[in-house]
Amino acid sequence: MLRLRFGTVRLFTLAGAPVCVHWSLLVLWIGLGLGAGVLGGWRETLRQGLWWGLLFGLVLLHEMGHLAAARLLRVPVSSILLWPLGGFTAVHMPPGRFGAECFVALGGPAVHLLLALGLAGLGVPEDLRGFWGTVWQLNLLLGGFNLLPVFPLDGGRVLRGVLALGLGEGPGTRLALQMGQAGALGIGGLAVWQLARQDVGGIVTMTVAMWLWSQTLQETRRFARQDRLRRIPVATYAQPLSIAVNDRVPLPAARRLLAHSGQLVLPVESAGRWAEGLLWACGGLRRERLRAVEEELSIAAAWSELAPDGAPGLLVTRGGRPIGWLAREQVETLMREGDL
Repeated sequence: MLRLRFGTVRLFTLAGAPVCVHWSLLVLWIGLGLGAGVLGGWRETLRQGLWWGLLFGLVLLHEMGHLAAARLLRVPVSSILLWPLGGFTAVHMPPGRFGAECFVALGGPAVHLLLALGLAGLGVPEDLRGFWGTVWQLNLLLGGFNLLPVFPLDGGRVLRGVLALGLGEGPGTRLALQMGQAGALGIGGLAVWQLARQDVGGIVTMTVAMWLWSQTLQETRRFARQDRLRRIPVATYAQPLSIAVNDRVPLPAARRLLAHSGQLVLPVESAGRWAEGLLWACGGLRRERLRAVEEELSIAAAWSELAPDGAPGLLVTRGGRPIGWLAREQVETLMREGDL
């Protein structure tokens, strides 16, 4: 069933991950169909619709390759999104798993390689103008393009993973981003050459180059922000906790303590561990399992702890005892805006 949410249309759920289409892709698809109909009639509309349907069907298979690779490694995936420039699989890769990052990144291009090899085995390349010949060429194009060593393409992520394994995360990521910027400039140079030869395909090439350049710059800024956040401990931004209870305190008394303390959470000790707490939610009080981290943990590492699931925050401890609470919303703001 179609579900519209935050500018996307949710089509279905695949292996636990919702598959969505951005509204801009739907508008583009309809606009191209109407334009083709005006210029060439309903047959051209049908042909264009089938063409774009085939293209984004292959893009969806590409994203399913990422999803399958992530599931094999038990890496969380929250969604798949299709939009005018391709697809995006939201993978929550744990820090330091560079080999897993390479494997998941290669999952998408591997789908195109397998399809191209299968079609080649059937003798499809002998008729490049036929339907299956077109499918064969599209798979080669999509597989080869996504292996370019430029962020956010799969090749750029593989390059980052390989360099991080050899040089360390920081130096490897910086070098991969610099190489990605050089690659985007190279694609821009190709676009200029095409335009100089009056090749209208240069417009598409330039659009891709500009998008890759902007994405690489965005990734560079994100990495610099995370690099700063790696040096800031969670205790810097945690809300101090002055009151905590054990599990023998009655719920009405705990409710009064939480209401008068002004705290967002009331840690509850059980069997010598601070694994649970009382939180206000939906107008009521609920008891929930808490994830505890030591005060010297960095903000960036805290986000890695929170990102894979919907945990409301982190209990900050010192020597095993709670001293503060870092809400999920605060960590999200820090990671997004770099409020240092």
